[in-house]
Amino acid sequence: MLAAEKEHAAQQGTAMFFIRMAFWLGVAVMLLPTDAQQQARLYSTAVHAVERASTFCDRNARTCEMGGQAWAAFLKKAEFGARLLGDMLSSSSRQPETAALATPPRQKVSTRTDVQNTLLPTDLQPTWRGPSARSGI
Repeated sequence: MLAAEKEHAAQQGTAMFFIRMAFWLGVAVMLLPTDAQQQARLYSTAVHAVERASTFCDRNARTCEMGGQAWAAFLKKAEFGARLLGDMLSSSSRQPETAALATPPRQKVSTRTDVQNTLLPTDLQPTWRGPSARSGI
């Protein structure tokens, strides 16, 4: 892909982002109430929700502490995963010829005839697929 084509594709992606953003912003505005009383109720509900969320740790110290520990463990694992992925990508792009050498050689397919035709006659018969039992007929 040429540089001009990449730039054009990036501009189209940016334009689509703004179109999507405008659409969802329009949907959000359409869902807002027009009545002053409903607007006041929505505003007070939003303020109350923000206040409750901001004081969660004050009310639930133990839960907040456990959540912080879980979040720290998650971040540690995510950092390890990102580092592992980066190492894998950088090593695979640096050494493509060693990756081919590291694969084990293919095993030979057995040509023995005594391991073939080992099914019993009962194994070869199809399972019964009769009509299902109908009640009330």
